[in-house]
Amino acid sequence: MSVQVETRHPVDEAIDAIPGITVSRALPRLQDFTGDRSQPSACSPVAIFTPKGRNELQALVEVARTVGLRLLPVSSGVPHYRGDTLAAENTAIVDMSAFSSVVRVDRRNRVALLEAGVRFPELTKVLANHGLRPLLPLVPRNAKSALAAYLEREPTIYPRHQWDLADPLLCTEVIFGTGEHFRTGSAAGPGSLEDQWAAGDAQTNPMGPGQSDLMRVVQGSQGTVGIATWCSIKCRPVPTSEELFVFGSADLGPLVEAAYHLLHRKHPEILFLGDRALLSALTTGRMADVASVSGRYPQWFLAASIAEPPFAGAPKMRLMKGEIGEMARLLNLQRVERTPGGTVEDLLRVLLEPSRAGSASWREAGKGNTAEVFFLTTLDRASRFVDIVTAFQARYLRRDQEPIFYIQPLLGGRSCHFEASFPHAPEASTELWRQLPELVRRLRAAGAFFSRPYGALTAAATEGSPAARLVSRIQGMFDPDSILSPGNLRITG
Repeated sequence: MSVQVETRHPVDEAIDAIPGITVSRALPRLQDFTGDRSQPSACSPVAIFTPKGRNELQALVEVARTVGLRLLPVSSGVPHYRGDTLAAENTAIVDMSAFSSVVRVDRRNRVALLEAGVRFPELTKVLANHGLRPLLPLVPRNAKSALAAYLEREPTIYPRHQWDLADPLLCTEVIFGTGEHFRTGSAAGPGSLEDQWAAGDAQTNPMGPGQSDLMRVVQGSQGTVGIATWCSIKCRPVPTSEELFVFGSADLGPLVEAAYHLLHRKHPEILFLGDRALLSALTTGRMADVASVSGRYPQWFLAASIAEPPFAGAPKMRLMKGEIGEMARLLNLQRVERTPGGTVEDLLRVLLEPSRAGSASWREAGKGNTAEVFFLTTLDRASRFVDIVTAFQARYLRRDQEPIFYIQPLLGGRSCHFEASFPHAPEASTELWRQLPELVRRLRAAGAFFSRPYGALTAAATEGSPAARLVSRIQGMFDPDSILSPGNLRITG
């Protein structure tokens, strides 16, 4: 006579091992992670854990290793994009929303320390009380976690203040896949954070401990080596006054030359480039009808702001405005006074105040879904990549899947983030994603460097890469049981 042994689910074992941890198996919540507004649908997660502090999180990781439960950390709210929050089989979501404090703001060192669940509207409000502002990505959606954006190396609109591709991220606290608690950079010690603050340390140095630089291992790993609980970031003082200039051109070339000139002179605070579809998406939240805007707005635009410095402010502002006006005249640039959604001053408020953004990303432009293709290159090669994307869209994609182009200079103009987003209706998603890997291959052949591959495009972006084996080895060192973010950044080579 055989005895039937009841097999318990790993989630039940985890709940028993961590009394008091908040867990949900409600179907509506689980469905938030079976699909997003970009990548195709995936498996349903088995549960959602919401740890209330570092100790609970560390215990959850340790138990997950023991019982064979896989964990996917998520700190941003819905809707999600890029496929990095889609659950794989036998995966539980780790909801980091309870880590919701801006722990410390250091005005003198221009540094803030914030937890994983802090969103950009809240961060901006708290920093403003100290006369500071965060270095923002381009109009982040309301529910986007600031820590997640900086860990993902999301480009900011402040190229003059970026000295390293890791900026503005400084130090982090991480629970590795081994269950070990670790602090990177100068936050590693000695002593607790309170001890370091008492000694005058503000967690400003990302290097360390010792000669290590493990912050760079955590950044960009899409949660596959550890779960970050907090980070410290660089901030900027709020200027006395700031003015935004928008210039347009029928061709991208003159605007690229203008961007190089402005960044060389170190005038702008904000600076980015895009097409008129981007201008419409940022200011109205939708794609404008081409026929209605083609005569009123140029095909390409450059947005740049200048801020009054604390010393000799008025003379410096006159100097900058004079040089910008002369540059525009020499390059025959058109001054744009109004956008599809209002005035240039309205656009500046949208760029500076994340609370004005909607719950959805501007990248979907009111169509319901979006697909992003982005990579690193240099500004002088941007026109070439525009031609490749435009030709591909005309030949292989539907007429209603025109791209939105966003070009963000980085490192003071030494490189740039090039992005083409394809807003589309949800029912067209499967067909579009079948085509996009071929676009990625063509862009790679032309010199595009995909430093941040996501989801369904990872294979095409990394095939043949000599770094493939290194990435999997690093993941194995910090997460030997492969329990963290099992569907993310899995590179084979």
